[in-house]
Amino acid sequence: MRFHCTICGFQAFYMLKPARCRACGAQNSMKEGGPGFKKKQAFAKRETFTLRSGLVLFFHRDQDFTERAQEARTKLQSFSTQPDLKRKHNQKDTPGQVILPYQPPAKRRRLEPKKLVPLVMEEAPHLDPGLDLGVGTFNLNHFGDRTAKAKQAILLLLFERNPWLDVLVLQEVNKKGLPLLKAIDFTGHGLTLVMGPQMQAVYPRYNGEPEDGEEDDGLEDDGDVEGYLFKAGDGNWTLGKSQNEWYPIIYRNSSGIQLRWRAFNGAQVIKDENSDTGAPIQWAKSVKRTHEPSGWKTKYPHTVKELVATRKLQYQQLNTHFMHWRPVVVYDLVVNGDKRNAVHIGVVHTSPAGKGLGRKGEYEQVSGFFEHIAQERETHWIIAGDYYVDPEATLKFDSDSKRRQWSDLFHVKMDALGLELAVTVSATNQTPLHHRSVSSKKNKESYEEKGYVKDWAQVEGRFMLNKRADFFVISRTFALHHTGIFSPARGLLPVDPNHNALDWWAKTSDHAPTGGIFCTTPFSRKWAENRQLLLTDSLRERQSRAKFETWELQKQAVDALLFSLHQVSLMVDGLGQEPRKLACQTCVLISKALNTPTAVAIRGAPYEPETQSYLAWKKGAEGVTDQHLSEFFGLCSQVGTSLLLTHATPLDEFARAFRNAYRAIQQIGIRPRGFDLTPESQRYDTLKPGARNLPRDFSIRVGSPRTRDLEEGILKLLRDYLKEQKQGGTPLDTHCIQGSLNQFQIPGGRTACSAMAVLGIAAMLNHGLDSDGIDNVLLEGTALYQRMLTDTEDEALLMEALALSCDRVVDPGVLQPQAPYYNPLEIPEAEITRRGLRLEGAGTVRVERLGEELASILKQRPRMGVALVMGGYTVALTRNEDAYYLFDSHGWKDWRNAFVQRFTFPNTLLELVGKMARKRTLFDPDVGVTLYLPENG
Repeated sequence: MRFHCTICGFQAFYMLKPARCRACGAQNSMKEGGPGFKKKQAFAKRETFTLRSGLVLFFHRDQDFTERAQEARTKLQSFSTQPDLKRKHNQKDTPGQVILPYQPPAKRRRLEPKKLVPLVMEEAPHLDPGLDLGVGTFNLNHFGDRTAKAKQAILLLLFERNPWLDVLVLQEVNKKGLPLLKAIDFTGHGLTLVMGPQMQAVYPRYNGEPEDGEEDDGLEDDGDVEGYLFKAGDGNWTLGKSQNEWYPIIYRNSSGIQLRWRAFNGAQVIKDENSDTGAPIQWAKSVKRTHEPSGWKTKYPHTVKELVATRKLQYQQLNTHFMHWRPVVVYDLVVNGDKRNAVHIGVVHTSPAGKGLGRKGEYEQVSGFFEHIAQERETHWIIAGDYYVDPEATLKFDSDSKRRQWSDLFHVKMDALGLELAVTVSATNQTPLHHRSVSSKKNKESYEEKGYVKDWAQVEGRFMLNKRADFFVISRTFALHHTGIFSPARGLLPVDPNHNALDWWAKTSDHAPTGGIFCTTPFSRKWAENRQLLLTDSLRERQSRAKFETWELQKQAVDALLFSLHQVSLMVDGLGQEPRKLACQTCVLISKALNTPTAVAIRGAPYEPETQSYLAWKKGAEGVTDQHLSEFFGLCSQVGTSLLLTHATPLDEFARAFRNAYRAIQQIGIRPRGFDLTPESQRYDTLKPGARNLPRDFSIRVGSPRTRDLEEGILKLLRDYLKEQKQGGTPLDTHCIQGSLNQFQIPGGRTACSAMAVLGIAAMLNHGLDSDGIDNVLLEGTALYQRMLTDTEDEALLMEALALSCDRVVDPGVLQPQAPYYNPLEIPEAEITRRGLRLEGAGTVRVERLGEELASILKQRPRMGVALVMGGYTVALTRNEDAYYLFDSHGWKDWRNAFVQRFTFPNTLLELVGKMARKRTLFDPDVGVTLYLPENG
């Protein structure tokens, strides 16, 4: 049978499944079959065949290998890390031809301060917490008798179930829905409703004899404008009024918002709150978009052609007296009374004009306004609404065209104006088309060309088209933004699997409410709140499963690294000068990889290479860069395992070992990202529109009495274990206090550093930490972590495993090897509040800018805590008035136990944190930053 290694890719034939890969030495990495292998071609292109005795027979000759593989092996033999300085000396270099010799990147010189500089509190513009605003938009599709009560309840529930939401703007509130909207008790729920201006469409109406059996002309009748005469047509034409609409705004009172409104026609303000007399803003459709009315129900004495010609002349007359299309309503907000946090929220609702990806008519309705706000580059603009314009739509045609050019696309046009589209990933609008066959190839191709989301469903003879219609156009003054569709349960979904949420919203409107979080700083407290809302029990299960699968791959990688380090270290002295440099650098990288948090957790202890060997490797690797390693790895991959095994020279052996080690180094650094999705099977069937109570499926487990008992039971076991294990850690100096253990020595606590860091912040802001306090933080953090991790039905198994490990029957280092890492953001909010903290914000920062960002954060408040996630390590920084503290549950260098170190000046703290970050973020340069403040201040 044929087997292949999942780590190094080695393939061979064995009689039985091998326990270890012969190429890289990884345990349990051999899987049956191989990439592209077919059983019908079992031995057509075999490379090796292994007998039961273990001997390997090679059937290949040099000519059997590809020319590319042999050429790559030739390049391996001449590979050099030295720059190519061969040049023709008889040529004179012109300034454009001068080629400088290659030099490795110069190491940044570290400047040590001559003396400690005292902290000086200075006001700096970039230290301002900035604007962090949650905005939603919802096209209600008018209030109808069937959905009125549900919509009234939904408007309140959107705020109740989404604490990050500050502002919600609405479209299509008509005259019938106005009293229903005003009947909602917004004030009693801490909200305020501002209606904004009234808009009213005018149109030429023919007051002739109705058709048989028809009572109206299909348009909303609001009377006529008295005294207006049309030049075209007979005397039966009057100016009708219809389509009364409001675009109101609802905002949360606790957000500290002050607002005023303006109405724009292009770049011109046609009405504002001060000039409002109560009269509606009247508008008429442009003559370019005027066709025979689809709802025409009145007898007309002439032909349809004459009717359309007459209406064209009438609309030309109207366009000279009334504005074209609807105005853009803009709400000017000031948040918390700070004019620096002023933001302008516009509401757009375009009328359909084009088809498919041809949207010239829709863009003409808002183009003048966009060109106006593009000139205010330093102003915060958020333009929300129902656009009818896809980001990929062309703005030069009104129909589908194959002549579309890149510069004419909507998102390219916005980018040229200095604006940005904040568009959801999933569809927000659902349109049913009746009597359309899904199986029709012509229909399917037609609607794919029109840019609709490729989601086909036929429900009771209806053809459903889902597309992105509701989104935001924003200025580039925001440092980050997140958009998504509102979940019917709670939270903002960045992705709506299978359009399940959209299907639910379609019960009340053809549009789903869409939201966005817009922040002028890299750390958004509201986005952190939204992540908490999305962490359902089923989501945690998916996260744990993905982390367990990743853990298994990483365990294989650790085995391969240990085997490769042994191999390569023995080969160093037998290689030539250039391969020796690469071998030394490989040993250095493997040593670092074995000290990553993942590798330490897998092995149960940090890897400590021999000091003399490590120093010799570092010295021997001088001049070798990452580019050299990448190029050498590429050549090794092209040669192939079989060709390297065939020749088996020292260089071939090293190339094989290097390739396996390099792949394992990449594999040890992978980690599953957090999920922001709901399960695809979650269809919200048990949730009724407007229902105030969520079904049990949507509840968040925040700690029942039984799980509290579990935490107490864990603490009791661990305290007894600690009494036996105490080693009496003594501080190395007066500013550092060590506990008795580190987290790796606590049963069940080796991956609980995030919980320990947050509890450490709470303790240091409250009463400080001594040696016993550090031990208590480790135990409580472990208990909190295990309670978050453990389902109710697993409590008995967990307690049994803890008891066995505390009694030394089971090694604490191997307890729950698949236990996942949790981010500080995943700690339940109730646990944070119970310990006197509140989550203020969260974000990520590159390790190169970590010191600068932390310096800015620590200056903002006299009392605060920061949890830093460096790879898989989480540590805590705390400022308590004039003192700064660093808490690390893992230990660091000579401090083998968990410790707290006090600093008088922040620069020394940041220097130590910088060293930690560079050591612990070898394969992930992003550092997670979570800010906590005391609840009472």
